[in-house]
Amino acid sequence: MTRDDAYAFLNQMVKSENLIKHHLACEAAMIGIYNWIQKPKNQPINQEEQAKWSMVGLLHDADYEESKEHPEKHTLILEEKLKDQVPQDVIYAIKAHNHKYTKVSPKSLMDWAIVCCDELTGLIIAAALIHPDKKLSSIDLNFVMNRYKEKSFAKGADRKSIENCKKHLEIKLEDFISIVLTSMQQIAPSLGL
Repeated sequence: MTRDDAYAFLNQMVKSENLIKHHLACEAAMIGIYNWIQKPKNQPINQEEQAKWSMVGLLHDADYEESKEHPEKHTLILEEKLKDQVPQDVIYAIKAHNHKYTKVSPKSLMDWAIVCCDELTGLIIAAALIHPDKKLSSIDLNFVMNRYKEKSFAKGADRKSIENCKKHLEIKLEDFISIVLTSMQQIAPSLGL
């Protein structure tokens, strides 16, 4: 499945424009995280591996609308539809991001990256929406960190999931937020922000 195929599949599965934007935000975040992890190794980016991370971000919630009434089926419906079209580690990462229900434990860096960034992208979008001009370009790390520390702000964003970046990705929280914010700012027009 190419990226274009995956995007077409996503649009067949998802009707909500905001949910499509969430997938795009997670895709950008996953690419940014992958590139950040690879940078210290001084090796060229492995395009095939980067494409897997991208696909996890782009497709991870594609069955969300279909499984909304049955959260225990979220990602399992998607697995059934994608099983012969994407690599098994992509399916595993998608299932692992819903580990509370699937009991599929995140193991790889890719698995943990989607667990951590899934919640953070929503918090960053919420932060942009409370800014006067509602633009991602107008917010910075300090603005997001201040919102992050407010327990009543974006209460649905599970901070414990986000903070797994420290232990499982070995990325400081501030760096992780900066990576995801910068990645989302690079595609701001696609996000309508």
